[in-house]
Amino acid sequence: MLEFLRCQKLAVIATASPVRPAPESALIAYAEDDELCLYFQTGVHTRKAANLKRNPAVSLVIGLSLETLITLQYEGRAEQIVDPAGLEACKQRFIAKDSPTTEEYFNHPTAIFFKVVPTWIGCSDYSGKTPEVIELKDF
Repeated sequence: MLEFLRCQKLAVIATASPVRPAPESALIAYAEDDELCLYFQTGVHTRKAANLKRNPAVSLVIGLSLETLITLQYEGRAEQIVDPAGLEACKQRFIAKDSPTTEEYFNHPTAIFFKVVPTWIGCSDYSGKTPEVIELKDF
């Protein structure tokens, strides 16, 4: 799963709105660490930032390629990164990954960063003759 996360750059993230009875989804660029935690940047005034202030639960889908036929479903809890050392480490992850989140985005005055700690991950591989599904739920 870690190798798959490293090869991907984008994910669809869903957050829960505190005022509407529906989830909200958005495309994000992300970086990862060796413990399968994900990191992403957004603007302080976005819907996902407002949602995460009230409810840190997120769901993500990673891997939408018809070429590989592998997808990862990821559930976790998002926490805003506020300490300077954590922010710098997060930015370095994006730079090392050659992410679409460039310095222009992460140095913007309204940029905020989140770390997502997994609570459940499911990986579905449909590339072989028999589908393979792996779940991780003990973190």
